Amino acid sequence: MFLKGRLMKNVNDEINKVINRIKVAQTKFQKLVNNRSVIVEDARKYAVKQKKEAKKLIQSDVKKVKKFLDREKRELEKLQKQIPAEVKRIKKYMDVQRKELDQLLKKVTKTTAAKKKKKTAKKKTTKKKTSKKKTTKKKTSKKKVTKKSSS
Repeated sequence: MFLKGRLMKNVNDEINKVINRIKVAQTKFQKLVNNRSVIVEDARKYAVKQKKEAKKLIQSDVKKVKKFLDREKRELEKLQKQIPAEVKRIKKYMDVQRKELDQLLKKVTKTTAAKKKKKTAKKKTTKKKTSKKKTTKKKTSKKKVTKKSSS
């Protein structure tokens, strides 16, 4: 019995040691789990904070881009309003230029027609003069021929 009591006491001591180790391990595990959950919670908070900051930065950039686009839109609208007036001005300018060109062409045709008339009149008078010259030329040509024959 004495042995049995002692054996039981040793077994109980061993069981108590194992139980104490399990308790220590359980507390360590709880600490790790709590620390990990704290770490995860900290990471989540950090991510939320970064999200907010990124959102602020993006919103400010988006606002800047919207302002720029609005300004450009207004400028384009102004230009679109000016286009019809510019087209009218250009059409008027082209009409004036066309009229001036037509007038110049008329003047040129009148002057060329007048020059042609003068040339035809000169040709008629020169033909009369040249016909007289032709006869004298024939005489000179005969002289040349006679000179050749005499040589």
